[in-house]
Amino acid sequence: MDSITQIVDIFSDALEKSKLNRSKVSVVSDVLFSPEVIEKLGVDFFHTTRGSAIPFAVGLKLGNLGLKVVAFVGDLLTIGGNHFLHSARGNMDFLVICLNHFIYKKVGGEKPPAFSSHFSPYPSYEEPFNIPHIAKSFGAVYVARWTMLHTQELVNSISEAMHKKGFSVIEVISPGVNYFLENRDINDQSGLGEYYYKNSELKNGCDTREVAIEPDRKIIVGKFIDREKETFIDSYNRQLAHVIGEKFREYK
Repeated sequence: MDSITQIVDIFSDALEKSKLNRSKVSVVSDVLFSPEVIEKLGVDFFHTTRGSAIPFAVGLKLGNLGLKVVAFVGDLLTIGGNHFLHSARGNMDFLVICLNHFIYKKVGGEKPPAFSSHFSPYPSYEEPFNIPHIAKSFGAVYVARWTMLHTQELVNSISEAMHKKGFSVIEVISPGVNYFLENRDINDQSGLGEYYYKNSELKNGCDTREVAIEPDRKIIVGKFIDREKETFIDSYNRQLAHVIGEKFREYK
């Protein structure tokens, strides 16, 4: 099973656990899912161009406040990152699941199994974003990170985040589906997924400044932030009610 199919299965289990009405759930993604994989979710599902999932999700939410909106994003926030920051800052009421497909040359001091020959001999000079810390710093109310093999933890986190009011972020460390497509010696990505899982360390409540992914340290996973804050719509209604007075009509 490839990582994308597994993520969809986990998300489906989380929807079941959340007890939410699937007709009230809308999913937006700038990561490509096949129709056959997403059909079984039983929700409205929208594919967007890369970097556009979050503004699309904002539009869905503002257009129908009764929807529970989920945005799947990829590319380590390098495309569409500004949308992420402003949605977190405004505490828009939806969940972002960031599929982190970055290929790490070394984690916890160990090299990935069987994949070393496919990496450049030169290290990357750019540091990957510390996604949990960015999310927390800009105001997210719920922040967690898991590897794709933390299946039950992911189900629990997604289900929990679906009931939060405000901007929630869950980072999922998983191999990309196309990175080794041309290599006939690799039939699936389970080895790389297990590598991430094996080289992870659970630290619930860890200071997000300490969870950056670095070559000589294990990947820190867990739930880092769970708090309550006024949502964008709540603050909008409160402020305009104060300014306009009794003539104001609440945004619904």
